[in-house]
Amino acid sequence: MRLPSTGSLPLLAALLNMGANALPAITQPLADYKWPTQFVRSGEANIQVLVQGAGPTVVLLPSYGRDGGDDYNYFTHSLVEAGYLVLRPQPRGTFQSTGPMQNVTMEDLAADVAAVIDALGDGQAIVIGHAFGTFLAKVSSVLYPEKIPAIVVAAPGAIDLPPTIAKMPFIAGNTALSLSERLGALETAFFAPNHDAHIWLDGWYPDVLAMEHAAIEAYGSLTPHWAGANTTQVLELIPADDPFQPESTWNETTTLYPSRATSKIIADASHALFPEQGQAVLEAILPWLNLQSSKL
Repeated sequence: MRLPSTGSLPLLAALLNMGANALPAITQPLADYKWPTQFVRSGEANIQVLVQGAGPTVVLLPSYGRDGGDDYNYFTHSLVEAGYLVLRPQPRGTFQSTGPMQNVTMEDLAADVAAVIDALGDGQAIVIGHAFGTFLAKVSSVLYPEKIPAIVVAAPGAIDLPPTIAKMPFIAGNTALSLSERLGALETAFFAPNHDAHIWLDGWYPDVLAMEHAAIEAYGSLTPHWAGANTTQVLELIPADDPFQPESTWNETTTLYPSRATSKIIADASHALFPEQGQAVLEAILPWLNLQSSKL
């Protein structure tokens, strides 16, 4: 899958210097953070990781241009209660994660994920990606199959996105545009009818969105790796109202990879998914997660 070019977004935040102020590879949890926090070094990047729970390791990767905080709180707490260690590495440029933001590749971002798994996950994890996070989960599993035997791809979109819909993140996440224009994009592409799209007017990082988009553009087609590595077990969650993945494309993944891919439809949800139907997502994932985690 290759997203159509939408032009350069203005970088609205200065890049953070990774010099002497960088934290060591892992610090003790920092009491002044909202969530239990560790820091992991990955090359020039210093990644803030929200660390909660104990048990088999699950890594949660957020959507395009957003952090892995409040959108995933309910889901994270529920996984912790179910007996999992949940690691939420924050993308470079969000929260306190720092690192190069220009000329960053998907391989660089996958190395960030692998470093977190090695440092905090005992070297192996199931990775759950949401939207853009599904692309990163797939690439990471291709590059590090021994670390990532199974992935969940939540709201992955179709192999070929409708062009008008593919542009919507760059409207919704462009904080220089009017609130009404951004809200229209959110209502069109991210939230099911009668769901409050206002909640996603906040929480965007335009510089992160630009960095992630450039990494996807440079990577090229994701179609050969649509289900990760050749041995990756895949659970696909398809929001029933997601215009990024029309109903005519719902069988793409399971048709291409019938022996290792399973798909589930989440009713009354669109591309935002987690803040819309957190309980339904949990119920869809847990049985599969319990099976896959027993193999770690």
